[in-house]
Amino acid sequence: MQLNDLLADPELGLVLLNGAEEMARPVRGVYITDLLDPRRYLHGGELVLSGLMWRNEPADSEAFVAALVDAGVAGLAAGTARLGHAPPDLVEACRRHGLPAFEVPLTVSFNTLADRIQRRSAPRRELVAAVAGGADLDQVLRMAADELGTDCWVLSAVGWIVGGTADLPEETRCAALREFATGRLPRTVRPGDAHVLWPVESGIEPPAAGWFVLARGDVADWDEEKEAIATDLGTVVALLRARVDEARRIAGRSVEAALRRLLDGTSTQAEVAARLETAGLPTAEPLRAVALSVGDLAESTTLLREIAAATGMASVTAPLGEGATALFVDDEAHLAELDALLRRIAAETEPGLGKRRLAVGVSDVSPATALRGALEEAGYARRLAQQRRGRAEVVAAAELASHEVLLASAPDELRRSYRQRLLADLIAYDSAHNSDLVRTLRTFLDCSGSWSRCAKQLHVHVNTLRYRIQRIEEITGRDLADFPSRVDFYLALELDREPAE
Repeated sequence: MQLNDLLADPELGLVLLNGAEEMARPVRGVYITDLLDPRRYLHGGELVLSGLMWRNEPADSEAFVAALVDAGVAGLAAGTARLGHAPPDLVEACRRHGLPAFEVPLTVSFNTLADRIQRRSAPRRELVAAVAGGADLDQVLRMAADELGTDCWVLSAVGWIVGGTADLPEETRCAALREFATGRLPRTVRPGDAHVLWPVESGIEPPAAGWFVLARGDVADWDEEKEAIATDLGTVVALLRARVDEARRIAGRSVEAALRRLLDGTSTQAEVAARLETAGLPTAEPLRAVALSVGDLAESTTLLREIAAATGMASVTAPLGEGATALFVDDEAHLAELDALLRRIAAETEPGLGKRRLAVGVSDVSPATALRGALEEAGYARRLAQQRRGRAEVVAAAELASHEVLLASAPDELRRSYRQRLLADLIAYDSAHNSDLVRTLRTFLDCSGSWSRCAKQLHVHVNTLRYRIQRIEEITGRDLADFPSRVDFYLALELDREPAE
């Protein structure tokens, strides 16, 4: 349908505020929001319905409209319940940005307007009715494939194929994941045959834990009927995803409290084992603990649940400590491959992280009776991953036998103080004199104190290097011929490599 269809509907009584020349714009969905910047939930083509709760001052109108235009929406329908009318600053911002806008009379609810758009959008009731009747994802996909006349799939942004009506070529899967991470949907990807990526409107955060629909074809060739079917498919997949997430949360709640009590010493292994059995994890099998953080507790939990599902192993995930923790149960051979599998999944997840950093720690394979030790081991490994420079780091327990774990386990304030005491004077000297003493010290230690190798790497004469080392010793008051001093500087320089927070 188009905007002019809504304007011409006498039952709605919409008042045109701006954009008479843009009334032929197609409406591909509806989104109700009172966020000042709802861009992350928009994919283009929607009619945005807003009660203007975000407006506290005239400048807010400019920010709101600019966000909508940047998201590529079809238009804005402004409610009048709060302010009585659309304020002039909002109308002016729409005019400046070329955004079609309506005023919705007080007698018309947003639900009525949204329902009118959905009913006019195409034959979309069958999929919704099927889900309401208990249909699962495979049944829904087969129905949608019949309507679209082509195969379709649901993919998770962490890389796994949630469901589909045919085998999906690996090249297409990888291309779809890259495209999902870098642009708004719907759009077409061409790793050979054209495939349409269609959004699943679930509001999942982070986006790296989201799902999307993939179908053969080119979105430019789709008519309104196919777009409506794909929109409905995205909606019902979001409903099915909500069911899955609720089941995951229930399983996590059944063990979260028990794990917390185990770590603080107020619960026994037997009590935790009973909770694990209730969550469907057989405690007679070996397990591995995985700790994950992306900087936010809720987002960490959501992402780890999705990553755990991608492994195909039996697991349960719960928020714990600074992030989320999952317990994986399987035979020992499969568990031994878990860290390698998580590295592959993390690599595919990285493009969708945005500005987040993913840190994952994996314990060794342990019996259920050693669960507390596995949880602590995974936590140490995660903290070590957080100290590394990559945006998606996975550290296994085998890597804990190094100085890095000592650095990772030290409090942040202590690490900053240690680095400051050892390097502050050198950094200040380099800044004041445009010199390169910190880099010289790092290279000297990386070369294990070899004068010739260090001079070669720095492209200086050995005598120049000796002068620089002597200057470092004078500034810091430390003797670099002394092995403990070299260790101290090495650790401080390792801390200096830490990514900025």
